[in-house]
Amino acid sequence: MHGLRVAVSRILTILALGLLALTTLATPQLAAAECPDIRMAVVGPMTGHLELMGEQMRRGAQLATDDINAKGGIGGCKIALTVHDDEADPTTAIAVAKKLAEDRVRFVIGHYNSGTSIPASRVYAKNNTLMVSPASTNPALTEFKLWNVVRTSGRDDVQGTFAAEYMADHFPDRNLAIVSDGTPYGDGLANKAGKALRAKKHREVLAAKIKQGQGDFGGLISKMKAAKIEVLFFAGLAEDFGQLIRQTKDAGLNVQFISGDGTLVDDLKVIAGPALEGVLFVFSLEDRSNPAAASVVGRFRSQGFEPEAYTLKSYAAVQVIAKGLEMAGVQAPRAVAASIKSGRPIPTVLGDLTFDTKGDRLKRDTAMYVWTKQSNGDFITEAAK
Repeated sequence: MHGLRVAVSRILTILALGLLALTTLATPQLAAAECPDIRMAVVGPMTGHLELMGEQMRRGAQLATDDINAKGGIGGCKIALTVHDDEADPTTAIAVAKKLAEDRVRFVIGHYNSGTSIPASRVYAKNNTLMVSPASTNPALTEFKLWNVVRTSGRDDVQGTFAAEYMADHFPDRNLAIVSDGTPYGDGLANKAGKALRAKKHREVLAAKIKQGQGDFGGLISKMKAAKIEVLFFAGLAEDFGQLIRQTKDAGLNVQFISGDGTLVDDLKVIAGPALEGVLFVFSLEDRSNPAAASVVGRFRSQGFEPEAYTLKSYAAVQVIAKGLEMAGVQAPRAVAASIKSGRPIPTVLGDLTFDTKGDRLKRDTAMYVWTKQSNGDFITEAAK
């Protein structure tokens, strides 16, 4: 009888220990199952003439999402990423922003151009959504001082100031011109360039504004010829810039063209043709050369994709939100934004990033590049001397 009682006691002990083990093993799985997905969207020009930029944004955001989720997510919560096309159009961007608000998406990677980011940011601000742009550079985006805006790209005033300083230093005795395409991006860039030139006591001889997509630049070229323009800073996008370069060359003028990063698309090679040789443009430091990006760059290349321009900035945008969530400890967009803007360093593929209270990067990230023709007739970009 005593032996029976001992046996029963042992069996009960074993069952109790087994139940405890099962409870212990099940608890993390239950927590993970109950952890809500972090709804995130990447929004940009997924179709149209800027779709290459949209592809870069999509690929960068997706790989970052996959990498974070593969490591267990953020506090056990996985990111659920969706992709949306704003067609680089302000009206479409507003519609997309309103739809994301209805769907309770609280974290957005986007938009691409400032003309879409600025109006969309206001919609997001009213609907408790944090937006991190990897590409929009117009100063107004953060100068509105909305609580919900951050960018991993630089600012036009930095690009415009840098371009103007470069022109004044490298072309001190030349006649300079500044031309804007009239968009928020173009005007912001042109205004800062003009201000920086005045600070250098080297005012532009010609300041002009075109209509986006006007096609025929005969009138502007006549003004350039009359003013004997030798160096022209163009603040606008690739389609107009390429046409202006080509038509200026066809008119027999020898002008050194410089632009901001809004012209950095492959189509520029086709639009401008051989006249693209030697054209300069301002862009960020080469992200692919950053040691922090080496592994990610290698994986993109193994997929047959070159992570140019905004790819790594989009990857970094997801990292910034993820770190903000981690620092805040809650999925509350305002708390996440405050954590990001606290000035604490955030590790990314671009290196450690710090942001001011407006959502701008604290460290300037700008360099000059040149389009160079290769022996096979193709063009590549290189650091300018």
